[in-house]
Amino acid sequence: MKTKNLVTLSLAALVLGVGAYFTSSNSRVRTPKLNGKRITCDFNISDVGAVEIAGKLRVSATADGWKVDSKYGYPASIDKVRENVLKLHDLKVGQVARRTISNLTKVEIKDLKGKALASIELGDKHMSKPRGQMAAFGGGYPDARYLKFEGQTVLVKDSLPEFDGDLKSWADTRICEVPSAEIVKVEFSSKSETLNLEKKDSSWLLKGLGEKEELDSSKTYSLDGALSYLDFADIADPKLTEAELGFTTGSLYRVTLKNGKSYTAALGNELQTGERYFKVSASFSPAGTNFVENASLQKEVEQFNKKVSSWTYVIASYSASQMAKKRSDLVKAKEEPKKKD
Repeated sequence: MKTKNLVTLSLAALVLGVGAYFTSSNSRVRTPKLNGKRITCDFNISDVGAVEIAGKLRVSATADGWKVDSKYGYPASIDKVRENVLKLHDLKVGQVARRTISNLTKVEIKDLKGKALASIELGDKHMSKPRGQMAAFGGGYPDARYLKFEGQTVLVKDSLPEFDGDLKSWADTRICEVPSAEIVKVEFSSKSETLNLEKKDSSWLLKGLGEKEELDSSKTYSLDGALSYLDFADIADPKLTEAELGFTTGSLYRVTLKNGKSYTAALGNELQTGERYFKVSASFSPAGTNFVENASLQKEVEQFNKKVSSWTYVIASYSASQMAKKRSDLVKAKEEPKKKD
Protein backbone atom coordinates (compact mmCIF):
# COMPACT_ATOMS: atom_id res chain seq x y z
CA MET A 1 0.00 0.00 0.00
CA LYS A 2 2.79 2.40 0.92
CA THR A 3 4.70 1.54 -2.26
CA LYS A 4 1.60 2.28 -4.42
CA ASN A 5 1.08 5.66 -2.70
CA LEU A 6 4.71 6.65 -3.25
CA VAL A 7 4.45 5.83 -6.96
CA THR A 8 1.23 7.84 -7.27
CA LEU A 9 2.76 10.85 -5.51
CA SER A 10 5.89 10.69 -7.67
CA LEU A 11 3.81 10.67 -10.85
CA ALA A 12 1.76 13.62 -9.63
CA ALA A 13 4.91 15.57 -8.81
CA LEU A 14 6.31 14.80 -12.25
CA VAL A 15 3.13 16.02 -13.98
CA LEU A 16 3.12 19.24 -11.93
CA GLY A 17 6.81 19.82 -12.65
CA VAL A 18 6.36 19.38 -16.39
CA GLY A 19 3.33 21.70 -16.34
CA ALA A 20 5.23 24.34 -14.40
CA TYR A 21 8.12 24.15 -16.89
CA PHE A 22 5.88 24.73 -19.90
CA THR A 23 3.94 27.45 -18.08
CA SER A 24 7.19 29.23 -17.25
CA SER A 25 8.47 28.82 -20.81
CA ASN A 26 5.26 30.19 -22.29
CA SER A 27 5.42 33.12 -19.86
CA ARG A 28 8.96 33.97 -20.98
CA VAL A 29 7.88 33.89 -24.61
CA ARG A 30 4.87 36.15 -24.01
CA THR A 31 6.72 38.64 -21.77
CA PRO A 32 10.22 39.24 -23.16
CA LYS A 33 12.81 40.88 -20.96
CA LEU A 34 12.57 44.70 -21.29
CA ASN A 35 16.00 45.63 -19.99
CA GLY A 36 18.07 47.07 -22.84
CA LYS A 37 15.14 47.32 -25.23
CA ARG A 38 14.76 50.45 -27.39
CA ILE A 39 12.11 52.87 -26.21
CA THR A 40 11.34 54.17 -29.70
CA CYS A 41 11.33 52.48 -33.08
CA ASP A 42 14.36 52.93 -35.33
CA PHE A 43 13.08 56.00 -37.18
CA ASN A 44 15.17 57.95 -39.69
CA ILE A 45 16.55 61.18 -38.20
CA SER A 46 16.35 62.94 -41.57
CA ASP A 47 12.57 62.36 -41.64
CA VAL A 48 11.94 64.35 -38.45
CA GLY A 49 9.88 67.49 -39.05
CA ALA A 50 8.60 68.38 -35.57
CA VAL A 51 8.93 67.63 -31.87
CA GLU A 52 6.01 68.19 -29.51
CA ILE A 53 6.13 68.24 -25.71
CA ALA A 54 2.46 68.18 -24.79
CA GLY A 55 1.25 71.46 -23.33
CA LYS A 56 4.77 72.87 -23.04
CA LEU A 57 6.70 73.31 -26.26
CA ARG A 58 6.69 72.57 -29.99
CA VAL A 59 9.49 72.97 -32.54
CA SER A 60 9.17 72.35 -36.26
CA ALA A 61 11.19 72.50 -39.46
CA THR A 62 10.33 75.28 -41.93
CA ALA A 63 11.80 76.58 -45.17
CA ASP A 64 13.67 79.17 -43.06
CA GLY A 65 15.03 76.66 -40.57
CA TRP A 66 13.75 75.21 -37.31
CA LYS A 67 11.33 77.36 -35.30
CA VAL A 68 9.89 77.23 -31.79
CA ASP A 69 6.18 77.34 -32.67
CA SER A 70 5.11 77.68 -29.05
CA LYS A 71 7.26 80.84 -28.74
CA TYR A 72 5.89 82.78 -31.72
CA GLY A 73 8.23 81.13 -34.22
CA TYR A 74 11.47 82.14 -32.52
CA PRO A 75 14.47 80.45 -34.23
CA ALA A 76 15.40 77.09 -32.74
CA SER A 77 18.95 75.79 -32.59
CA ILE A 78 19.40 73.02 -35.18
CA ASP A 79 22.27 71.60 -33.12
CA LYS A 80 20.13 71.38 -29.98
CA VAL A 81 17.17 69.89 -31.88
CA ARG A 82 19.40 67.24 -33.46
CA GLU A 83 21.03 66.39 -30.13
CA ASN A 84 17.67 66.06 -28.35
CA VAL A 85 16.12 63.93 -31.09
CA LEU A 86 19.15 61.62 -31.12
CA LYS A 87 18.81 61.22 -27.38
CA LEU A 88 15.27 59.85 -27.78
CA HIS A 89 16.27 57.79 -30.83
CA ASP A 90 18.95 55.92 -28.84
CA LEU A 91 17.02 55.68 -25.55
CA LYS A 92 16.85 52.19 -23.99
CA VAL A 93 15.23 50.64 -20.95
CA GLY A 94 17.54 50.53 -17.96
CA GLN A 95 15.28 48.43 -15.74
CA VAL A 96 11.65 47.73 -14.93
CA ALA A 97 10.45 49.72 -11.92
CA ARG A 98 7.82 48.49 -9.45
CA ARG A 99 5.91 51.72 -9.04
CA THR A 100 3.10 53.66 -10.65
CA ILE A 101 3.70 57.07 -12.17
CA SER A 102 1.32 59.95 -12.68
CA ASN A 103 1.42 63.36 -14.38
CA LEU A 104 2.75 61.85 -17.57
CA THR A 105 4.10 64.17 -20.28
CA LYS A 106 3.66 62.94 -23.82
CA VAL A 107 6.50 63.60 -26.27
CA GLU A 108 5.94 62.99 -29.96
CA ILE A 109 8.36 63.07 -32.88
CA LYS A 110 6.66 63.65 -36.22
CA ASP A 111 7.66 63.79 -39.86
CA LEU A 112 7.16 66.76 -42.19
CA LYS A 113 3.58 65.66 -42.93
CA GLY A 114 2.63 65.39 -39.27
CA LYS A 115 2.78 61.60 -39.06
CA ALA A 116 4.07 60.27 -35.73
CA LEU A 117 7.48 58.63 -35.96
CA ALA A 118 7.84 57.98 -32.22
CA SER A 119 5.96 58.66 -29.01
CA ILE A 120 6.94 58.30 -25.37
CA GLU A 121 5.34 59.13 -22.02
CA LEU A 122 7.64 60.76 -19.49
CA GLY A 123 7.10 60.48 -15.76
CA ASP A 124 8.95 61.77 -12.72
CA LYS A 125 12.71 62.07 -12.46
CA HIS A 126 14.66 59.62 -10.35
CA MET A 127 16.78 61.31 -7.70
CA SER A 128 20.20 59.98 -6.75
CA LYS A 129 20.94 59.11 -3.16
CA PRO A 130 22.93 61.92 -1.52
CA ARG A 131 26.48 60.96 -0.67
CA GLY A 132 29.37 62.62 1.08
CA GLN A 133 28.89 66.36 1.60
CA MET A 134 25.58 66.33 -0.31
CA ALA A 135 24.06 64.10 2.36
CA ALA A 136 24.22 66.99 4.81
CA PHE A 137 21.82 68.96 2.60
CA GLY A 138 19.38 66.06 2.45
CA GLY A 139 18.97 65.80 -1.33
CA GLY A 140 20.45 64.25 -4.45
CA TYR A 141 20.25 65.21 -8.10
CA PRO A 142 18.22 63.86 -11.07
CA ASP A 143 20.10 60.95 -12.62
CA ALA A 144 17.36 58.94 -14.39
CA ARG A 145 13.71 59.10 -15.40
CA TYR A 146 10.61 56.96 -15.17
CA LEU A 147 8.70 56.23 -18.38
CA LYS A 148 5.56 54.37 -19.34
CA PHE A 149 6.61 51.68 -21.79
CA GLU A 150 4.62 48.69 -23.06
CA GLY A 151 2.19 49.02 -20.16
CA GLN A 152 4.91 49.01 -17.52
CA THR A 153 6.92 51.57 -15.61
CA VAL A 154 10.57 51.53 -16.65
CA LEU A 155 13.62 53.55 -15.71
CA VAL A 156 16.04 55.03 -18.27
CA LYS A 157 19.55 56.19 -17.48
CA ASP A 158 18.94 59.85 -18.34
CA SER A 159 16.83 62.44 -16.55
CA LEU A 160 15.95 64.01 -19.95
CA PRO A 161 15.74 67.64 -18.72
CA GLU A 162 15.55 68.81 -22.35
CA PHE A 163 11.97 67.55 -22.48
CA ASP A 164 10.69 69.61 -19.55
CA GLY A 165 9.73 72.34 -22.01
CA ASP A 166 12.47 74.86 -21.15
CA LEU A 167 13.16 77.12 -24.14
CA LYS A 168 16.91 77.23 -23.52
CA SER A 169 17.13 73.51 -24.32
CA TRP A 170 15.90 74.16 -27.88
CA ALA A 171 17.04 77.70 -28.76
CA ASP A 172 20.10 79.89 -28.34
CA THR A 173 19.09 82.29 -25.55
CA ARG A 174 22.15 84.53 -25.82
CA ILE A 175 21.06 88.01 -26.98
CA CYS A 176 24.41 89.73 -27.21
CA GLU A 177 28.05 89.66 -26.13
CA VAL A 178 29.23 93.27 -26.17
CA PRO A 179 32.89 93.37 -24.97
CA SER A 180 32.94 95.63 -21.93
CA ALA A 181 36.65 96.37 -22.36
CA GLU A 182 35.88 98.11 -25.67
CA ILE A 183 33.20 100.45 -24.26
CA VAL A 184 34.19 104.11 -23.91
CA LYS A 185 30.81 105.80 -23.34
CA VAL A 186 27.70 104.86 -21.34
CA GLU A 187 24.38 106.66 -21.14
CA PHE A 188 21.47 106.01 -18.77
CA SER A 189 18.28 107.79 -19.78
CA SER A 190 14.81 107.94 -18.19
CA LYS A 191 11.90 110.40 -18.11
CA SER A 192 13.41 112.23 -15.16
CA GLU A 193 17.14 112.34 -15.94
CA THR A 194 19.99 111.44 -18.27
CA LEU A 195 23.47 110.37 -17.15
CA ASN A 196 26.46 110.50 -19.51
CA LEU A 197 29.70 108.81 -18.54
CA GLU A 198 32.95 108.59 -20.47
CA LYS A 199 35.99 106.44 -19.84
CA LYS A 200 39.40 108.09 -19.82
CA ASP A 201 42.60 106.35 -18.74
CA SER A 202 40.55 103.39 -17.48
CA SER A 203 38.49 105.62 -15.17
CA TRP A 204 34.90 106.74 -15.56
CA LEU A 205 33.96 110.41 -15.58
CA LEU A 206 30.40 111.69 -15.12
CA LYS A 207 29.32 114.90 -16.81
CA GLY A 208 27.42 117.54 -14.83
CA LEU A 209 28.82 116.94 -11.35
CA GLY A 210 28.37 119.76 -8.84
CA GLU A 211 31.21 121.30 -6.85
CA LYS A 212 30.37 119.18 -3.82
CA GLU A 213 29.71 115.98 -5.72
CA GLU A 214 31.88 113.18 -7.00
CA LEU A 215 31.41 109.87 -8.79
CA ASP A 216 31.36 106.90 -6.43
CA SER A 217 34.05 104.75 -8.05
CA SER A 218 33.04 101.74 -5.95
CA LYS A 219 29.78 101.57 -7.93
CA THR A 220 31.16 101.92 -11.46
CA TYR A 221 32.57 98.41 -11.85
CA SER A 222 29.50 97.12 -13.73
CA LEU A 223 28.59 100.16 -15.83
CA ASP A 224 29.89 98.60 -19.03
CA GLY A 225 29.00 94.96 -18.40
CA ALA A 226 25.22 94.92 -18.73
CA LEU A 227 25.27 93.72 -22.35
CA SER A 228 28.09 91.23 -21.88
CA TYR A 229 26.85 87.63 -22.07
CA LEU A 230 23.22 88.71 -21.82
CA ASP A 231 20.65 85.91 -22.05
CA PHE A 232 16.87 86.09 -22.21
CA ALA A 233 14.42 84.11 -20.10
CA ASP A 234 11.42 84.28 -22.43
CA ILE A 235 9.95 85.86 -25.56
CA ALA A 236 7.16 88.44 -25.37
CA ASP A 237 4.01 88.14 -27.46
CA PRO A 238 4.63 90.08 -30.74
CA LYS A 239 1.00 91.27 -30.64
CA LEU A 240 1.65 93.44 -27.58
CA THR A 241 1.99 97.15 -28.37
CA GLU A 242 4.85 99.43 -27.34
CA ALA A 243 2.54 101.01 -24.75
CA GLU A 244 1.47 97.64 -23.34
CA LEU A 245 5.10 96.57 -23.09
CA GLY A 246 6.00 99.83 -21.36
CA PHE A 247 8.60 101.10 -23.80
CA THR A 248 6.89 104.46 -24.20
CA THR A 249 7.63 105.28 -20.55
CA GLY A 250 10.62 103.06 -19.93
CA SER A 251 14.33 103.81 -19.75
CA LEU A 252 17.25 103.52 -22.17
CA TYR A 253 20.78 102.21 -21.81
CA ARG A 254 23.28 103.09 -24.53
CA VAL A 255 26.94 102.11 -24.89
CA THR A 256 29.51 103.22 -27.48
CA LEU A 257 32.60 101.24 -28.40
CA LYS A 258 36.04 102.38 -29.53
CA ASN A 259 35.39 101.10 -33.06
CA GLY A 260 32.27 103.23 -33.53
CA LYS A 261 29.62 100.61 -32.77
CA SER A 262 26.75 101.60 -30.47
CA TYR A 263 24.11 99.47 -28.77
CA THR A 264 20.85 100.94 -27.49
CA ALA A 265 18.78 98.87 -25.07
CA ALA A 266 15.22 99.74 -24.03
CA LEU A 267 13.63 98.55 -20.80
CA GLY A 268 9.86 98.14 -20.58
CA ASN A 269 7.40 97.11 -17.89
CA GLU A 270 8.32 94.90 -14.99
CA LEU A 271 6.55 91.53 -14.80
CA GLN A 272 5.21 89.98 -11.61
CA THR A 273 8.32 87.79 -11.51
CA GLY A 274 10.53 90.89 -11.39
CA GLU A 275 11.72 90.27 -14.95
CA ARG A 276 11.42 93.05 -17.52
CA TYR A 277 10.64 93.48 -21.19
CA PHE A 278 13.73 94.31 -23.23
CA LYS A 279 14.67 95.37 -26.75
CA VAL A 280 18.06 96.16 -28.25
CA SER A 281 19.48 97.44 -31.54
CA ALA A 282 22.89 98.40 -32.88
CA SER A 283 24.23 101.23 -35.04
CA PHE A 284 27.60 102.20 -36.48
CA SER A 285 29.40 105.53 -36.91
CA PRO A 286 32.92 105.01 -38.31
CA ALA A 287 35.66 105.94 -35.85
CA GLY A 288 38.43 105.41 -38.41
CA THR A 289 39.10 105.72 -42.14
CA ASN A 290 39.84 102.07 -42.93
CA PHE A 291 37.22 101.31 -45.58
CA VAL A 292 37.51 97.52 -45.36
CA GLU A 293 37.26 97.50 -41.56
CA ASN A 294 34.32 99.89 -41.57
CA ALA A 295 32.47 97.76 -44.14
CA SER A 296 33.01 94.70 -41.96
CA LEU A 297 31.75 96.47 -38.84
CA GLN A 298 28.68 97.77 -40.70
CA LYS A 299 27.89 94.23 -41.83
CA GLU A 300 28.19 92.94 -38.26
CA VAL A 301 25.70 95.59 -37.11
CA GLU A 302 23.24 94.68 -39.87
CA GLN A 303 23.45 90.98 -39.00
CA PHE A 304 22.92 91.74 -35.31
CA ASN A 305 19.83 93.85 -35.99
CA LYS A 306 18.44 91.19 -38.32
CA LYS A 307 18.73 88.66 -35.51
CA VAL A 308 17.25 90.69 -32.63
CA SER A 309 15.37 93.76 -33.86
CA SER A 310 12.02 92.04 -34.46
CA TRP A 311 11.85 90.46 -30.98
CA THR A 312 10.95 91.69 -27.54
CA TYR A 313 12.70 89.68 -24.87
CA VAL A 314 12.09 89.04 -21.20
CA ILE A 315 15.29 89.35 -19.15
CA ALA A 316 16.15 88.71 -15.51
CA SER A 317 15.63 91.47 -12.98
CA TYR A 318 19.35 91.49 -12.15
CA SER A 319 20.29 92.12 -15.78
CA ALA A 320 17.68 94.87 -16.07
CA SER A 321 18.88 96.63 -12.91
CA GLN A 322 22.35 96.99 -14.43
CA MET A 323 20.83 99.15 -17.21
CA ALA A 324 18.64 101.36 -15.04
CA LYS A 325 21.08 103.30 -12.90
CA LYS A 326 20.00 106.62 -11.35
CA ARG A 327 22.14 109.58 -10.41
CA SER A 328 21.69 108.73 -6.75
CA ASP A 329 23.14 105.27 -7.46
CA LEU A 330 26.42 106.68 -8.74
CA VAL A 331 27.00 110.06 -7.12
CA LYS A 332 28.05 110.79 -3.56
CA ALA A 333 28.95 113.89 -1.58
CA LYS A 334 32.54 114.94 -2.10
CA GLU A 335 34.71 114.16 0.89
CA GLU A 336 36.24 117.27 2.41
CA PRO A 337 40.03 117.12 2.75
CA LYS A 338 41.16 116.52 6.29
CA LYS A 339 42.59 119.54 8.04
CA LYS A 340 46.15 119.31 9.23
CA ASP A 341 46.91 119.88 12.89
